Amino acid sequence: IAMSTGKICCLVLLTLGVLAVAVTLVVILTQPRCAPQQYLHGAVAADTESCSLIGRNILKSGGTAVDAAIAGLICTSVMNPQSSGLGGGVIFTIYNASTGTVEVINARETVPRVFPHNLLSGCGAGFPIGPRWIGVPGELRGYEEAHKRHGRLPWKALFEPTIKLLSEPLVISPVLGKILHHPAFSEPGKNLCPLLCDGQRFLKLGETFRWQALQRTLQAVAEHGAAAFYEGEIGRALVEDVTKAGSSLSLEDLRAYKAEVSSALNITLNNHTKVFAPGPPMGGAVLMFILKVLEEYKFHKASLATPEEKVKTYHYIAEALKFGNMLRPHMSDPAFSEAQVPVGTLLSDQFAESVRQRIDNRGDHPLSHYSLLESLYKDKHRSMGTSHISVLAADGSAVSATSTINYPFGSFVYSNQTGIILNNELADFCIANRSIKPDEPVSLLPCLEPHGKNNISASALGEKPPSAMVPSILISKSGDMLVIGGAGGGWIISATTMVIINKLWFGYDLEDAISAPVMHTQGDSVLFEDSFSKEVRTGLLGKGHKEKKDKFAMNVVQGISKEGKCISAYSDKRKLGKSAGY
Repeated sequence: IAMSTGKICCLVLLTLGVLAVAVTLVVILTQPRCAPQQYLHGAVAADTESCSLIGRNILKSGGTAVDAAIAGLICTSVMNPQSSGLGGGVIFTIYNASTGTVEVINARETVPRVFPHNLLSGCGAGFPIGPRWIGVPGELRGYEEAHKRHGRLPWKALFEPTIKLLSEPLVISPVLGKILHHPAFSEPGKNLCPLLCDGQRFLKLGETFRWQALQRTLQAVAEHGAAAFYEGEIGRALVEDVTKAGSSLSLEDLRAYKAEVSSALNITLNNHTKVFAPGPPMGGAVLMFILKVLEEYKFHKASLATPEEKVKTYHYIAEALKFGNMLRPHMSDPAFSEAQVPVGTLLSDQFAESVRQRIDNRGDHPLSHYSLLESLYKDKHRSMGTSHISVLAADGSAVSATSTINYPFGSFVYSNQTGIILNNELADFCIANRSIKPDEPVSLLPCLEPHGKNNISASALGEKPPSAMVPSILISKSGDMLVIGGAGGGWIISATTMVIINKLWFGYDLEDAISAPVMHTQGDSVLFEDSFSKEVRTGLLGKGHKEKKDKFAMNVVQGISKEGKCISAYSDKRKLGKSAGY
């Protein structure tokens, strides 16, 4: 008996309904089960929540990881002006998911054409701040190069959220207020009074200020590009202001500035995780060297299971940090150094093994024990004004970027016309050494010329000083990722290394990996964060380690991890940060 048309229609609709429900259930059941605080598409970890949200919104609007990083950094220069800004420099480590390549864009500050030739004789006389220490800013050229190579949204769109922020009064945050009122900065801080004072009184926590000069500058750069800064009216006004302050920075310096693009340095850990970071003069080679030395100890969760195991584990870490941090001042600009540290040798398995042979159960070795320069050449096989941002986009591309004006508030030179705070990046030469020779003692004072005077030679035009900055990206064979980097001057390498160890080997989740107290080394001494385990600290001192205090220490790490389909992001609470994602 033939079915009526109505019954056939009902049957078809019922079947389609059942299929729709089944498909929906399959989709729901096959969706990755991520924790409530995790994300499926992308995330941004910046210094502050407002800047993380700006970066997140750029991603949601179809922007790339680079677009989001630039927008987040522009915001950070306003929300944490003591850390970064247009008067500083930036370095990007960029992973392109479509090509599988990782490149570095280096837009750090450089030596200007004219500078005091006895500049570095002032390294030991208090803080090297003031107009003499200003390097040529590279921040905007770095943004421009990164956007040209990897951006998607219009350039102007990256500036608009921060320009809008500047339309309202800005509030003195706890972090900004703490630094502004630090006794060490009370005298030089007066130079910032046009921006951050009520008369001659520094603004207090919760008080507000307006930054209209910077708003006008950002508007001009948004409309006319980086050329407005390097070749236009902004540059002319900036040079006029800093010249009055006593700087030798010139329009020629600005016009000549170029960002550098190179492949990232990389190693493979545990035969399955690639680590990418910038090579010299950045700190990537030192970070990788420390990890290479430590990987053969096969750290895992049980390495922290008992008090005895904990002390032994952190002893090995402390010793590796001593060897690594002793090398940092010698990571000079390859284009200028007379005797570049052989990075290939430094990162070889054989060299890592030779260093492990020098690590025993003692922590009381003399300083000379940790100097590796002679071995490197024979073997043929202080700053805190920094900000970091990590970004992971929906297509799998990632950016780890660190921006700096060097010390908190850089040189303490403020350009009234442009609203820009200038860096004191030339102070980084105070821990550099251009002439490294195996047969002579190495000083931590910089640039020893044949006549023995501390100065920067005339051939240094355009040189970038050594830096601890290590914006890094780790990618496992399975595609899991860790996008990581830090701020905090000399502590950056130690803090970033310890977060990687916590996550990769100790099995911490991202928040715990970043929040865990850090130790750092200077010379043959160990420095501990205040909240570091007293038990481990006592155990290390019992092995002979010497403790040193650092009253200016502030290490901050921002990170994003992706495991399977789930993304975690964490902005360090040490700087009251908060991440954002979707």
